[in-house]
Amino acid sequence: MFRLFVLLIAMVLLITACGGGNSATSSPTPTPLPPVPDPPPAGETKAAPQGVFNSAGVRNINTPSTQVSEHINGLAHVSGTLIRLSWSDINPTAGEYDFSVIERELLEAETLGDFVNLAVIDSKEMPQWLLDECVTFDYSFRGNPAVTCLPWDADYLSYKEALVSELGVQFDSHPNLAGIYVTYAAMTNGVEMHWRVDESEFAAAGYTFSRLSDAYNSVVDMYMTYFPTTSIILEAHTVFDSAALAQTAYDYCFDTIGERCGVAIWWCASRMATNPRESEYPVFSVAQQAANNSFAICQTIASFTDEPERFDEGMTTEQVFRNEMAFFVGAGFKNFEFWTNDIQNENLTAILNADYLADIEN
Repeated sequence: MFRLFVLLIAMVLLITACGGGNSATSSPTPTPLPPVPDPPPAGETKAAPQGVFNSAGVRNINTPSTQVSEHINGLAHVSGTLIRLSWSDINPTAGEYDFSVIERELLEAETLGDFVNLAVIDSKEMPQWLLDECVTFDYSFRGNPAVTCLPWDADYLSYKEALVSELGVQFDSHPNLAGIYVTYAAMTNGVEMHWRVDESEFAAAGYTFSRLSDAYNSVVDMYMTYFPTTSIILEAHTVFDSAALAQTAYDYCFDTIGERCGVAIWWCASRMATNPRESEYPVFSVAQQAANNSFAICQTIASFTDEPERFDEGMTTEQVFRNEMAFFVGAGFKNFEFWTNDIQNENLTAILNADYLADIEN
């Protein structure tokens, strides 16, 4: 009996040493999940983003200069800046964060008395180490191959919460952070809600509407929890030609935190909002609800200065600017993210100051 016992022990040790007899197919050791700090204590809710913001390009963390700057934010009609940066840039390895760029931008905003809307780009801009951990989905962005985690993947959601929690602990209490954009894995460019992939291929990967909606709302939960005093911004697009995801998300967010939840449209043009044949027409009603209930942000579909035809054919820059401002200010929008050259266009500034700025800022 004793010999049989010894033989069994020897066999177990041999199998363990050999990795179960097939070390080549054994799973890699997963990266330990980073700790998630407790949510910041809830304080007095900050005011929603308001006024004209500079829609600066994606922030290059290797550039020492800040996007919040005297020559833009020192202008009387400018209230803030949209700062966009990549997840991979600020979270180079699991549990390691570099928020120095955000700190510098907020410090400059504080010095100049202006505000920041912050967006950390997800999806195609998530770190490679995370893509190595999660179940991925391949797609195309502007003709180039891209890859993201499936938005309901457990590893993805765990690391996303770790990131959002660290950001919230560091920056929720900063008085010059006006708004934080919700971003998640199923965004074609990593920051807007649109998801321009083949629906049948996504379904083959496990997609159902409820699964996608639950994943999005779970990420919304993270932002609401870890930014208890900062406005939460949902960028709204149709997904698979439907406004259902945007509507469900806004309902969930507003029902949970009320006026602290707002909607941005990064396709802002009145033709998109009024013409039923336009792709984003179904989702404008969600932005209109936000404008009535909380706050809404217009990021213009193009530069008025360079591409007035993107708004309306046969009109000058000044004419389309008046038309668009009249429509969206009339619809209750209070925050406008303009392209930099429009902010510096003296003709547009004169129209803005004379006819619209007082309504936006009050």
